[in-house]
Amino acid sequence: MGKRNNLKNVLRFTEILSKELQLRFGENPSIKDMLYHLSENGTIRPVALRNYLIIQDFYAKLKINNGHMNHTFMDMSIEYELSERQIQTIIYEYQKKLQPKNNLYR
Repeated sequence: MGKRNNLKNVLRFTEILSKELQLRFGENPSIKDMLYHLSENGTIRPVALRNYLIIQDFYAKLKINNGHMNHTFMDMSIEYELSERQIQTIIYEYQKKLQPKNNLYR
């Protein structure tokens, strides 16, 4: 795993991003505008967006499937055209990367 971001770098990034968004979308850009901008310029990788969606969809489908993990992994692999093992890796391993304690160094 790479180094965590220093809080100073994060704050500097937000200032730069704020200026870019204001120039492109006006005074009050929406969160959708921001995410689209970051995706479009490559700051957010498409695979990271896909993995985030898989994690969100997984837990929603898990409720529908009454907690049956195997059925949920199968459903997700069909929906995203990935193997069940790839879905499992995203759920069990990638999910850890979405925790603030693993990303931000204060």
